[in-house]
Amino acid sequence: MNALEDNHLSAQTLSADWFRRIGLRFDPYVHLEASSDPHLSEYTVNLDIFRTAWDAASAVIFAPPGGGKTAMRVAVTRTCWYDIGGAYPFPLPYNLGAAPLIGAPPTAAQHLRLLLEAGTCALLTGLAFRPERLLRAAPADIRAIVGLLRAGLPGPLEYYLDVLRETGTPAGLTPLLERTYALTAPPLPEALRRFCDIVGRIDADAMRGQPEDLFSTFVDLTTSALGFGHVLILIDGVDAIYENQADNRLALQWVADLCDYSKMWRERNVFIKLFAPDIIEPHIAGYLQTHAIAAQIARIVWDPDLLAELLRKRIFAASDGRFESLDAISTPALTDVERQIVAAITPLPRVALQVTRRALLHYAARMEEGQLDEDDIRCAINWYQFHAAPRLQGSASRA
Repeated sequence: MNALEDNHLSAQTLSADWFRRIGLRFDPYVHLEASSDPHLSEYTVNLDIFRTAWDAASAVIFAPPGGGKTAMRVAVTRTCWYDIGGAYPFPLPYNLGAAPLIGAPPTAAQHLRLLLEAGTCALLTGLAFRPERLLRAAPADIRAIVGLLRAGLPGPLEYYLDVLRETGTPAGLTPLLERTYALTAPPLPEALRRFCDIVGRIDADAMRGQPEDLFSTFVDLTTSALGFGHVLILIDGVDAIYENQADNRLALQWVADLCDYSKMWRERNVFIKLFAPDIIEPHIAGYLQTHAIAAQIARIVWDPDLLAELLRKRIFAASDGRFESLDAISTPALTDVERQIVAAITPLPRVALQVTRRALLHYAARMEEGQLDEDDIRCAINWYQFHAAPRLQGSASRA
């Protein structure tokens, strides 16, 4: 394949009709960034360290870029809102890479202001998906929650209620407030309208106070009035900051104050979960040790079995359970497709998705009837070895 053909293939977008023709209701390999994948909960792989990201204890979870950090954070976020009884934790996603900061690490006070905004964005979105959480609370607590929302949200509460009314779905809030809160099983339209009416009728001024006091009130309301067992601060995106990419030693400055806060927060039933690139592990682990900060250290490790399972779960979900493997749309001579792919790549989820989708792009580009075949897999692996593998090796050598 020449360079022109390669560029054309890279830019190709497969239509929904094409996936329907091969028996899939969506493209299960297109979302390389987990936070943008609306189907993530349908094919999450049960990693052994998932409990570490969920438990009532602070933890730092390391993985290389593309190694599943954000996928685990999103999976924890969505699992926490399964309202099936029990004191689930409240997930507060804190994406440093998306914070409105200009080059310099946040001060401790800035962290608290950003956490309050991130927390209220998550809270309003979650309550719109699960309005019964709010409706079970006492009237005084509902009033306090409304006042807190007014204090923390980036825009007027009335604006977001109007969005809910106009779209008729809580999913209307996710691109505005917290996109990882794309929860399953949204409420019936009448339940959402009732939620908007109740919240909209409450004449509560925005709470006033210092960021530390407002964040403390946020914790109190989520763990008492709303019945969550504890609060998880899910910190991600430290490797998305340009300065940290240029010099990974700087990354510690962006999370040191949060690690320091974890000592005090532990007494309030608040626990940090830092999802960090493995390249900064020596700096983070050293800081925790020298400052006597208690936090579990865990690593996301992928082996061929887990990666093959990840790929198979995606084809199973996209086919509504009709296909258990890409073998189902392959020629008889091509078997164990997922195993062939993962055996040829660096064991990372993002790479596995890229190469698998590359095989489908090559299959579609043949512009003929037929099935996925050996040539499609071989071309995808050759593309990876020529383009992607050298970049990964370069990143490793710079570490």
